[in-house]
Amino acid sequence: MTEVLVPFVNYLVVLDAEGDRLLAKYYDGRSKGDQSKNESTLFKKTKTVSAKTEAEVLMMENEIVVFKAGAECKFFIGGPTEENELILLAGLDVIFEAVSSLLKGQVDKRTMLDNLELVLLTIDEVLDHGQIMELESGAVVSRVLMKHSDSLPQQAIGDLTISQAISLARVQLVKSLASNGRGESGY
Repeated sequence: MTEVLVPFVNYLVVLDAEGDRLLAKYYDGRSKGDQSKNESTLFKKTKTVSAKTEAEVLMMENEIVVFKAGAECKFFIGGPTEENELILLAGLDVIFEAVSSLLKGQVDKRTMLDNLELVLLTIDEVLDHGQIMELESGAVVSRVLMKHSDSLPQQAIGDLTISQAISLARVQLVKSLASNGRGESGY
């Protein structure tokens, strides 16, 4: 029996142009002090590299780090040295492309902070406890922007995706509970 290996990242960090943290998700159990030290080192090593057209790769203290820059910020993914840098790069590209799409190309500090929930949902759709689970930015964007099931066109149940079917069932259950709570009997 072969073991299935899911790619793993140690962290995802987004720093602004001054090296301050916009957001960070660490999956390897680092202390707050180690996180701050890591972010400071990342900023010092990459502050002169633009990385706007293509992502860059660097080795740092037993880690592979890939990073890419937006208008005023840089996205970093760090993983163990055993991890394939192309897989880490693919994970970074998916997150960056999805965030860029959701923010209509304005990947800057202000827009990201104003839409932090979308950025965090995007990261959570791609990374699950540090494991890379999705590598298609279009799929990530559609899941992040999932509309309420009332906006779904009327279609056969067989044509619904699993998430749409669950959402539809949830709405029907809530409607059923609400109508029974008003004294209406469903029997």
